[in-house]
Amino acid sequence: MDESTKNGIIKAIVIMVLAALIVVSVFVILTRNRKGTNTTTEELELTEVQKITTIDLSKSYPKTPPTVVDLYAHTMKVLYKESYTDEEFEKMASVLSGIFDSEFLQAQQSWPSGLKSEVEQKKKDDCSIPKYEVLTSDLQEKRDNGEEIANVVAKFHIRTGTHTTPYNYLFVLRKDSNGLWKIMGWTVSEATDTEQ
Repeated sequence: MDESTKNGIIKAIVIMVLAALIVVSVFVILTRNRKGTNTTTEELELTEVQKITTIDLSKSYPKTPPTVVDLYAHTMKVLYKESYTDEEFEKMASVLSGIFDSEFLQAQQSWPSGLKSEVEQKKKDDCSIPKYEVLTSDLQEKRDNGEEIANVVAKFHIRTGTHTTPYNYLFVLRKDSNGLWKIMGWTVSEATDTEQ
């Protein structure tokens, strides 16, 4: 074999080894990144309770009356259905108090212990909220004595045992001095056959 053929073979072998190293390196980098992404995604999946307890209303307050009512409804659904610690209950009650009007909260003499008693009784009675719907089409904003008031209707389906009854909740909200919509109160009526 002459010298140039040997050099050609050696160069070809070196190039193939380098190419193989590059392919293996790229493969290792790609698979390592995928594993890291999956771990991060798994760590970010929160329970329904954690989704509420991690809400920071000072940074992400609901912008519209229907979204305030939706937060209330979702929180009540979780309170009735899920298991949680006393600390998690306190955090969820804090989220609720954050969306309530100050006058409404002042009228609640036993807050949040009254809420806790109500929820415990509902759980004993096998009550849950399997479904709710905030009806934004019934939204009416108006000025009353210089205040901005909004009415939002939400339909709650409340299950006791195996029987589910739909109820209409009419929420009244008022915009506070910071421009945030707060729940002033609500009325409840059983939905009629035509409303179901």
